[in-house]
Amino acid sequence: MKILALFFMLMIASCGQMAKTTCPDKEAVKKAMKDFLPPDVKVEQISPSSEIKGICEVVFKAGIQSIIVYVDPQMQYVFAGNIISVKDRKNLTSERQKQFMSVSKDVLKELESHVNVTLGEGSKYIYFISDPDCPFCKRSNPVIEEWAKKSGVQVRLILYPLPIHPQAFDKSVALICDKKGFKEYTEGYTSKNLCEDGKKKVEANLRLMEKLGVGGTPTFIGMNGRVITGLPPEEELNKLIN
Repeated sequence: MKILALFFMLMIASCGQMAKTTCPDKEAVKKAMKDFLPPDVKVEQISPSSEIKGICEVVFKAGIQSIIVYVDPQMQYVFAGNIISVKDRKNLTSERQKQFMSVSKDVLKELESHVNVTLGEGSKYIYFISDPDCPFCKRSNPVIEEWAKKSGVQVRLILYPLPIHPQAFDKSVALICDKKGFKEYTEGYTSKNLCEDGKKKVEANLRLMEKLGVGGTPTFIGMNGRVITGLPPEEELNKLIN
Protein backbone atom coordinates (compact mmCIF):
# COMPACT_ATOMS: atom_id res chain seq x y z
CA MET A 1 0.00 0.00 0.00
CA LYS A 2 2.86 2.38 0.78
CA ILE A 3 4.34 1.76 -2.67
CA LEU A 4 1.00 2.48 -4.32
CA ALA A 5 0.62 5.68 -2.32
CA LEU A 6 4.10 6.82 -3.31
CA PHE A 7 3.42 5.98 -6.95
CA PHE A 8 0.20 8.00 -6.86
CA MET A 9 2.02 10.99 -5.39
CA LEU A 10 4.69 10.80 -8.05
CA MET A 11 1.99 10.74 -10.73
CA ILE A 12 0.50 13.93 -9.31
CA ALA A 13 3.91 15.60 -9.46
CA SER A 14 4.59 14.53 -13.05
CA CYS A 15 1.25 15.81 -14.27
CA GLY A 16 1.94 19.24 -12.74
CA GLN A 17 -1.68 19.70 -11.81
CA MET A 18 -1.07 22.58 -9.46
CA ALA A 19 1.56 25.29 -9.80
CA LYS A 20 0.76 26.52 -6.31
CA THR A 21 -0.68 24.30 -3.61
CA THR A 22 -3.23 25.70 -1.17
CA CYS A 23 -3.35 23.39 1.82
CA PRO A 24 -6.33 22.78 4.14
CA ASP A 25 -6.18 24.49 7.53
CA LYS A 26 -5.78 22.70 10.86
CA GLU A 27 -9.50 22.62 11.57
CA ALA A 28 -10.22 20.96 8.23
CA VAL A 29 -7.59 18.33 8.89
CA LYS A 30 -8.83 17.66 12.43
CA LYS A 31 -12.42 17.38 11.24
CA ALA A 32 -11.58 15.01 8.38
CA MET A 33 -9.34 12.81 10.54
CA LYS A 34 -11.19 12.93 13.86
CA ASP A 35 -12.00 9.22 13.72
CA PHE A 36 -8.34 8.33 13.16
CA LEU A 37 -6.61 10.49 15.77
CA PRO A 38 -6.30 9.83 19.51
CA PRO A 39 -7.41 12.81 21.64
CA ASP A 40 -3.85 13.70 22.74
CA VAL A 41 -2.56 14.13 19.18
CA LYS A 42 -2.41 17.68 17.86
CA VAL A 43 -1.86 19.09 14.39
CA GLU A 44 1.49 20.84 14.60
CA GLN A 45 1.98 22.15 11.06
CA ILE A 46 0.52 21.98 7.56
CA SER A 47 2.48 23.08 4.51
CA PRO A 48 2.90 22.28 0.80
CA SER A 49 5.27 19.37 0.32
CA SER A 50 8.73 20.55 -0.69
CA GLU A 51 9.37 17.23 -2.45
CA ILE A 52 6.21 16.64 -4.49
CA LYS A 53 4.03 19.35 -6.00
CA GLY A 54 0.30 19.22 -5.48
CA ILE A 55 0.21 17.59 -2.04
CA CYS A 56 0.48 18.88 1.52
CA GLU A 57 2.57 17.70 4.44
CA VAL A 58 0.78 17.39 7.78
CA VAL A 59 2.81 17.07 10.98
CA PHE A 60 1.12 15.56 14.03
CA LYS A 61 2.62 15.67 17.52
CA ALA A 62 1.96 13.34 20.46
CA GLY A 63 4.35 14.04 23.31
CA ILE A 64 7.85 13.88 21.86
CA GLN A 65 6.72 11.82 18.89
CA SER A 66 6.10 13.35 15.48
CA ILE A 67 4.08 11.72 12.71
CA ILE A 68 3.98 12.95 9.12
CA VAL A 69 1.29 12.14 6.58
CA TYR A 70 0.43 13.68 3.22
CA VAL A 71 -2.96 14.91 2.04
CA ASP A 72 -4.47 16.40 -1.10
CA PRO A 73 -5.58 20.08 -0.97
CA GLN A 74 -9.27 19.07 -0.85
CA MET A 75 -8.60 16.77 2.12
CA GLN A 76 -10.14 13.79 0.33
CA TYR A 77 -7.13 11.48 0.54
CA VAL A 78 -4.44 10.74 3.12
CA PHE A 79 -1.13 9.15 2.16
CA ALA A 80 0.53 7.36 5.06
CA GLY A 81 4.04 6.35 4.12
CA ASN A 82 7.58 7.51 3.44
CA ILE A 83 8.87 9.64 0.60
CA ILE A 84 12.20 8.18 -0.51
CA SER A 85 14.65 10.12 -2.64
CA VAL A 86 15.77 7.77 -5.41
CA LYS A 87 18.76 9.97 -6.25
CA ASP A 88 20.45 9.93 -2.84
CA ARG A 89 18.44 7.08 -1.23
CA LYS A 90 17.32 9.17 1.72
CA ASN A 91 14.11 8.73 3.65
CA LEU A 92 12.90 12.33 3.40
CA THR A 93 9.88 11.73 5.61
CA SER A 94 12.05 10.34 8.39
CA GLU A 95 14.41 13.31 8.13
CA ARG A 96 11.48 15.71 8.48
CA GLN A 97 10.14 13.82 11.49
CA LYS A 98 13.45 14.31 13.29
CA GLN A 99 13.13 18.07 12.86
CA PHE A 100 9.94 18.04 14.92
CA MET A 101 11.24 15.79 17.69
CA SER A 102 11.29 18.24 20.57
CA VAL A 103 9.72 19.09 23.92
CA SER A 104 8.54 22.34 25.47
CA LYS A 105 10.15 24.34 28.27
CA ASP A 106 7.43 23.05 30.60
CA VAL A 107 8.44 19.46 29.86
CA LEU A 108 12.11 20.32 30.48
CA LYS A 109 11.13 21.64 33.92
CA GLU A 110 9.18 18.47 34.60
CA LEU A 111 12.11 16.29 33.57
CA GLU A 112 14.32 18.07 36.09
CA SER A 113 12.34 16.65 38.99
CA HIS A 114 12.86 13.11 37.67
CA VAL A 115 16.67 13.11 37.46
CA ASN A 116 18.09 10.16 39.42
CA VAL A 117 21.85 10.33 38.72
CA THR A 118 24.15 13.04 37.39
CA LEU A 119 27.49 12.86 35.62
CA GLY A 120 29.88 15.78 35.37
CA GLU A 121 29.31 19.48 35.77
CA GLY A 122 28.79 22.45 33.51
CA SER A 123 26.30 25.06 32.45
CA LYS A 124 25.22 22.88 29.53
CA TYR A 125 23.30 19.66 30.10
CA ILE A 126 21.29 16.86 28.53
CA TYR A 127 18.77 14.38 29.88
CA PHE A 128 19.70 10.75 29.28
CA ILE A 129 16.71 8.41 29.55
CA SER A 130 18.08 4.92 30.03
CA ASP A 131 17.35 1.36 31.08
CA PRO A 132 20.20 -0.27 33.08
CA ASP A 133 19.85 -3.48 31.04
CA CYS A 134 19.30 -1.94 27.60
CA PRO A 135 22.06 -3.13 25.19
CA PHE A 136 22.05 0.09 23.19
CA CYS A 137 22.22 2.11 26.40
CA LYS A 138 25.30 0.15 27.45
CA ARG A 139 26.90 0.97 24.11
CA SER A 140 25.94 4.61 24.60
CA ASN A 141 27.38 4.94 28.11
CA PRO A 142 31.12 5.29 27.22
CA VAL A 143 30.29 7.49 24.23
CA ILE A 144 28.21 9.84 26.39
CA GLU A 145 30.76 9.84 29.19
CA GLU A 146 33.64 10.77 26.89
CA TRP A 147 31.62 13.40 24.99
CA ALA A 148 30.33 15.00 28.20
CA LYS A 149 33.82 15.27 29.66
CA LYS A 150 35.26 16.75 26.47
CA SER A 151 32.37 19.17 25.94
CA GLY A 152 31.84 20.22 29.56
CA VAL A 153 28.28 18.91 29.60
CA GLN A 154 26.40 17.54 32.59
CA VAL A 155 24.48 14.32 31.94
CA ARG A 156 21.25 14.04 33.91
CA LEU A 157 20.21 10.41 33.99
CA ILE A 158 16.55 9.41 34.25
CA LEU A 159 16.05 5.70 34.88
CA TYR A 160 13.42 4.13 32.66
CA PRO A 161 13.35 0.33 33.09
CA LEU A 162 11.51 -1.37 30.25
CA PRO A 163 9.22 -4.39 30.79
CA ILE A 164 11.34 -6.49 28.42
CA HIS A 165 14.20 -6.34 30.96
CA PRO A 166 12.80 -7.99 34.12
CA GLN A 167 15.77 -7.08 36.37
CA ALA A 168 15.95 -3.44 35.28
CA PHE A 169 13.27 -2.12 37.65
CA ASP A 170 14.99 -3.46 40.78
CA LYS A 171 18.38 -2.24 39.54
CA SER A 172 16.94 1.23 39.02
CA VAL A 173 15.37 1.25 42.49
CA ALA A 174 18.61 0.04 44.13
CA LEU A 175 20.65 2.78 42.45
CA ILE A 176 18.32 5.42 43.91
CA CYS A 177 17.97 3.86 47.35
CA ASP A 178 21.73 3.40 47.79
CA LYS A 179 22.48 6.83 46.27
CA LYS A 180 24.84 5.41 43.68
CA GLY A 181 26.31 7.28 40.73
CA PHE A 182 26.91 6.95 37.01
CA LYS A 183 29.78 4.48 37.49
CA GLU A 184 27.59 2.02 39.39
CA TYR A 185 24.80 2.48 36.85
CA THR A 186 27.15 1.48 34.01
CA GLU A 187 28.35 -1.53 36.00
CA GLY A 188 24.82 -2.90 36.48
CA TYR A 189 24.69 -2.25 40.21
CA THR A 190 22.29 -4.39 42.27
CA SER A 191 21.40 -4.63 45.93
CA LYS A 192 18.59 -5.86 48.15
CA ASN A 193 17.78 -2.31 49.21
CA LEU A 194 14.51 -1.72 47.36
CA CYS A 195 13.20 1.16 49.44
CA GLU A 196 9.72 2.60 48.93
CA ASP A 197 11.07 6.03 47.97
CA GLY A 198 13.13 4.44 45.18
CA LYS A 199 10.14 2.48 43.90
CA LYS A 200 7.97 5.60 43.88
CA LYS A 201 10.56 7.57 41.92
CA VAL A 202 10.99 4.87 39.28
CA GLU A 203 7.22 4.45 38.96
CA ALA A 204 6.91 8.22 38.51
CA ASN A 205 9.50 8.01 35.72
CA LEU A 206 7.48 5.30 34.02
CA ARG A 207 4.33 7.40 34.13
CA LEU A 208 6.10 10.46 32.73
CA MET A 209 7.71 8.55 29.88
CA GLU A 210 4.37 7.03 28.97
CA LYS A 211 2.81 10.50 28.93
CA LEU A 212 5.61 11.84 26.72
CA GLY A 213 5.42 8.89 24.35
CA VAL A 214 8.98 7.70 24.98
CA GLY A 215 8.85 4.23 23.49
CA GLY A 216 12.41 3.04 23.99
CA THR A 217 15.90 3.66 25.27
CA PRO A 218 18.28 5.33 24.98
CA THR A 219 16.48 8.64 24.44
CA PHE A 220 18.32 11.95 24.77
CA ILE A 221 16.66 15.30 25.41
CA GLY A 222 18.75 18.42 25.13
CA MET A 223 18.68 21.62 27.14
CA ASN A 224 17.21 23.21 23.99
CA GLY A 225 14.33 20.69 23.92
CA ARG A 226 15.57 18.66 20.95
CA VAL A 227 15.14 14.89 21.13
CA ILE A 228 17.17 12.10 19.57
CA THR A 229 16.85 8.35 20.02
CA GLY A 230 19.24 5.46 19.63
CA LEU A 231 23.05 5.55 19.73
CA PRO A 232 23.90 9.04 18.44
CA PRO A 233 27.11 10.23 16.77
CA GLU A 234 28.92 13.18 18.35
CA GLU A 235 27.57 15.68 15.81
CA GLU A 236 24.02 14.76 16.81
CA LEU A 237 24.81 15.12 20.51
CA ASN A 238 26.20 18.60 19.86
CA LYS A 239 22.82 19.63 18.47
CA LEU A 240 21.29 19.04 21.90
CA ILE A 241 23.28 21.82 23.56
CA ASN A 242 23.40 24.48 20.83
